[in-house]
Amino acid sequence: MYKKEVIVNLKNGIHTRVAATIVHKASQLKTKYNVELFIRKFNTPESLAVSMLALLSLKIQENEKIEVSCISDDANSQAAVLELCNFITYELSNSSSTMTKIDAILEENTIANKQIIENIPVGILVIDKNSKITTINNYGVKLINKNCKNVIGKFIKDIIPTSDLPYILDHNVSQFGQIQYINNHIVIVNRSPIISKNKVIGAIGIFQDISELVGIKELNEKFKKILETSHELICFVNEKRKISYINPAYEKYFNLKDSDVLGKDLIDISSDGLRMKVFNTKEKVENIIHQKTDIDIISSIHPIFIDNSFKGVISISKPVNEIRDLMKKLENFKEELNYYKDELKRHTQLSGSFDDIIGNSSSLKDCLIIADKASKSTSTVLIRGESGTGKELVAKAIHNNSNRKNKSFVRVNCAAIPENLLESELFGYEKGSFTGAIKSKPGKFSIANGGTIFLDEIGDMTPAMQVKILRVLQEKEFDIIGGITPKKVDVRIIAATNKNLEEMIKTGEFREDLYYRLNVISISLPPLRDRKEDINLLVEYFIKKISKNLNKKVSNIDSTLLFHLQNYNWPGNIRELENIIERGINMCDYDTITSNDLPFYINNASCENTNLINLRNDELLPIKEYEKEIISLAMKKYKSYNKAGKILGLTHRTVSLKCKKYGIK
Repeated sequence: MYKKEVIVNLKNGIHTRVAATIVHKASQLKTKYNVELFIRKFNTPESLAVSMLALLSLKIQENEKIEVSCISDDANSQAAVLELCNFITYELSNSSSTMTKIDAILEENTIANKQIIENIPVGILVIDKNSKITTINNYGVKLINKNCKNVIGKFIKDIIPTSDLPYILDHNVSQFGQIQYINNHIVIVNRSPIISKNKVIGAIGIFQDISELVGIKELNEKFKKILETSHELICFVNEKRKISYINPAYEKYFNLKDSDVLGKDLIDISSDGLRMKVFNTKEKVENIIHQKTDIDIISSIHPIFIDNSFKGVISISKPVNEIRDLMKKLENFKEELNYYKDELKRHTQLSGSFDDIIGNSSSLKDCLIIADKASKSTSTVLIRGESGTGKELVAKAIHNNSNRKNKSFVRVNCAAIPENLLESELFGYEKGSFTGAIKSKPGKFSIANGGTIFLDEIGDMTPAMQVKILRVLQEKEFDIIGGITPKKVDVRIIAATNKNLEEMIKTGEFREDLYYRLNVISISLPPLRDRKEDINLLVEYFIKKISKNLNKKVSNIDSTLLFHLQNYNWPGNIRELENIIERGINMCDYDTITSNDLPFYINNASCENTNLINLRNDELLPIKEYEKEIISLAMKKYKSYNKAGKILGLTHRTVSLKCKKYGIK
């Protein structure tokens, strides 16, 4: 390249007439030497081919320095550059007074036109025949969010990749009402060539942000927000096969910038892809799984038609692995939802705080004081007590009084779940990990993450499972069946049992290390027989609660019955008392429960008769009645045919048959 600097010593600088004179001289030199001349203002980075558009856009003032150049460095190029420099320096400076008046008139018109262009409420952008930007007004630079000095002289595609102005230059056509994406703005554009002496010397684009049109702004903002916040990978291709828009999700997932692809021909990006297929066939494809940059994605591509005119295609894609993860999460949420549905259906729905635990006895109060302190801690809790004493109620109250109250409370009855299923129930399993595992399932520990898990009847847990629970306590992690890596978990464990764990440690049935891990805070709930002063309060509470549930108007109990209830031993504790009251309300014909509404063994509880056989109206009953009563009592207390049979001296099968015979559940 050959270049030469020159100072413009022209009054008023290079204005319209002077620019026309320089362009005319440059045209003569091009014919004479067969070279293209360029000019650059010193505060601009790019050189522009000498033209009216270029010279006027540079706004060269008096005494400013410019650079005249030619791409080659041969003798012709040097001669042309030197002649143009001499012309600007010497010949143009000797203008007549007449020319000065003409210049003033032209300058006024130029200033007027400039002010109109700068203040008109639309964007105006002009390029020269080399697709270099020569003019852009305030609206335009604001829309593309750049400074004017960093735009003038730049190749249009480097500033606005989606621009079609080079196409206008090449084909000498005009476009009206075109939609274009510029810097995340949707604009409507008119484009036309600039013609002088039947030659295209440049092109002009006039554009306006659609959001500024009346009635469109709100719709545009909503549409823009949808595109920006969508997790789908969205791409628009216009009717000229150029990529005109990609949303932020598309950029992020494929690790590229919009400038890497905007304005580029689809055939250069993905010549044999689905978008190209839809562009050529104008027929949609939906939910097709394919590979893109070695990633499996699922895509739907649709052609866009407006008034039966083809306007391009839109592709909406989603990575397959994200869909799989989403499906897995949905399955987990479904399992959690089913769990909570089951919990809601439980007729023994637990209360929410210690205030809901009925009783004024000192033994109960002592337990609740410990439970309240436990709720302020994150340590494990071991609740001990006979069946029916309210261990689960206290566990739920501890959870609801803790800082985990807004997280899950998950209950697991370790004795009710078969040994071979307990591990999968607690820790979950992955799809295909065993026969019948047709989908993944989260375990109770996963559901309780961040909250509390209540392990009821932990004394019935096998030593093998005890080891796994110990690991959760120590390492805060567990293995999902069929999983590859351990899963971290943050769960507070509250355990409960009605068994003598100390004796089980001696016999090897319960691990000593797990016992000490669980028994950090110990709460021993008293049986109902040791807190009989609470029976009246409990009876009153159960009558109100159960009457409402059964829709019966029972509000009282015979005062003499309270004496019988106080003298009964209550092997089933509070749960048995609740069942007795429910039976009484069902049997009651009026608003008060009487002795006729309760089982006979309650009424006989206070009798002084120490005989094993109780008479009814001083008469003996058939032996099958006593057999039925004895077996019924045994089943209520021991809950299994095997245990009841051992106490009664009968076989497991005999007890089973007797229960079936007498309808005992």
